Amino acid sequence: MKIRIHTQSSSVETFFQDNPALVAPILKTVRSTKVFASNTITIAGEYSVTTFATSRVNRVDFIDEGLPRWNQPEDILDLVELAEDEFRERSHLNDPARLERRRTPKQAGDFALVFAAVEMTGGTQIFLAAKIKVGLPAERLQRLHMLFSATALHFRMREGGTAILNLKNVVRFTLNPGPDLTPIDAWPAHHLVAGGESRRLAHTLE
Repeated sequence: MKIRIHTQSSSVETFFQDNPALVAPILKTVRSTKVFASNTITIAGEYSVTTFATSRVNRVDFIDEGLPRWNQPEDILDLVELAEDEFRERSHLNDPARLERRRTPKQAGDFALVFAAVEMTGGTQIFLAAKIKVGLPAERLQRLHMLFSATALHFRMREGGTAILNLKNVVRFTLNPGPDLTPIDAWPAHHLVAGGESRRLAHTLE
């Protein structure tokens, strides 16, 4: 098993354990919602002990075939990490004319694909694709706020394994398309992207 620790300074440290007898208790005790619950994360090897301040850790990756399948909120059917190029292609950011308008009506029980760009403290960006089941209108914004008010969010990595994100260190997240309902405290303005693309995007959305 490999464990990767991503910090706010964008450093990534990798640890490994190849003894199945020692991997098993780690997999048994790790919970996605509890990884960032304590003040420190400590990893002890044969020659050293490394302790991280949890508040400075953005993300923890676990890579092992025996990882438990942690449950997502009931309306999230799948959540997977994408490379930036794939994210921009699949979300149509590279072709603004094909962008889906946020106010496109959605029926409760329908399935939808949503793309999320997440910026962490320190500037690291993470790109995700989520397959969701659309909830009742009264629940949609509430569930979104509940998701990002939690302590952690876990998702599949394309190369295998599961990553756990420290939501306390999220600076910004952008959903595309965003929810069809507008938060009552939202400022009505279009997203301006750098360069000529910004003008095309603004023109498309008007």
